[in-house]
Amino acid sequence: MADEELKRVRTQLKESLTEPMIKQLLDDLNDEKVFGEEEVESILQKNPERADRARCMIDSVTKKGPTASRILIDKLQKRDKNVYDKVGLHKLTVGPPPTEDKPMNKRVKEVSSSSRQENFSPSPRQHEKEEYAMSSEPRGVCVIINNENFTNPENNRQGSRKDAVALEEVFRFLGFKVNMHKDLSAEKMKEHMLEYSKQQHDGDCWVCCVLSHGNSECVLGCDGNLCPTEDIFSPFNGKNCPSLLGKPKVFFIQACRGSKTQEKLLVSDDAVTSDTGKEFYTIPKDSDFLFAMSTVDGYKAYRSSEEGSWFIQSLCRHLREGSEGGDDILTVLTRVNDEVSKKEGKVKDKQTGEYYDAKETPISSFTLRKKLIFRKP
Repeated sequence: MADEELKRVRTQLKESLTEPMIKQLLDDLNDEKVFGEEEVESILQKNPERADRARCMIDSVTKKGPTASRILIDKLQKRDKNVYDKVGLHKLTVGPPPTEDKPMNKRVKEVSSSSRQENFSPSPRQHEKEEYAMSSEPRGVCVIINNENFTNPENNRQGSRKDAVALEEVFRFLGFKVNMHKDLSAEKMKEHMLEYSKQQHDGDCWVCCVLSHGNSECVLGCDGNLCPTEDIFSPFNGKNCPSLLGKPKVFFIQACRGSKTQEKLLVSDDAVTSDTGKEFYTIPKDSDFLFAMSTVDGYKAYRSSEEGSWFIQSLCRHLREGSEGGDDILTVLTRVNDEVSKKEGKVKDKQTGEYYDAKETPISSFTLRKKLIFRKP
């Protein structure tokens, strides 16, 4: 793979690249959206020596995977064939280029209109791993936003600190750098997300946990204003945050998503329900996301003032156990769904004063392209 080839010639390449060539390659990588402008400036400003700049550029590209590495190799071949040959990249073996399918638009239209299945084969992704890398030190950044105390004291979320502490402990255990933010206004949440998205992310993964009140499409700031979840997620897509392109971006949200309560039904344990000639490839800007919500749309989520929320406490326990067993995140979340769905409690309705049966079902959606396994260091 291209990233392995870059690692193989790293030392020779670092010594061979001139200062003008490094800057030219950085411009090329910026044009190809491998690096954002902030990343380029960071490499130049933090590494005044030529060799350090070269090393930082090479290492940053290899961390982004084979696609980014292939782009750098191709640009080097175009810019400086002598160095390309000297370090041995000319020996890199690649498969035959895919044939160009010019009438693509027509083929897509035909499939859409008649629902016929065409014998269309996408370009092969040679030797692509089926699992996201999870070996960087630290693994990445885990941001926790714990909105516990609100302008209106009636909205205070007793017990939320238990969740924040549990999340901090488990993600430190998993090798992440943890940044804790407490009692943020809606505007501050948006600002923090934008600030984080502009940073250089050298880790293999990004995690964000939000603990607050909410509704179908928003979470509540401590000032009582609503922050759309889209303003939390979108800053980290591949276009807005290039340094996380191709890396998993995971969001855990503990918040109500409506005022409805879920009906409980009796089920037995054995119940069955049916109801251009280059080897690199492109991915949509919204790839590699995972969103795990404490409850389905329109319904309440539950939290104990003494023990924390059902969802977060179950999540932290199964994340730790799953990491030790090598389980992928979807397996972990399935176990969380099972455990939380079986819980029930009695909750007093604030308006009527009567008690009702509390039930909760977490829900997840994702655009992950590979298995995501949180491996502890």
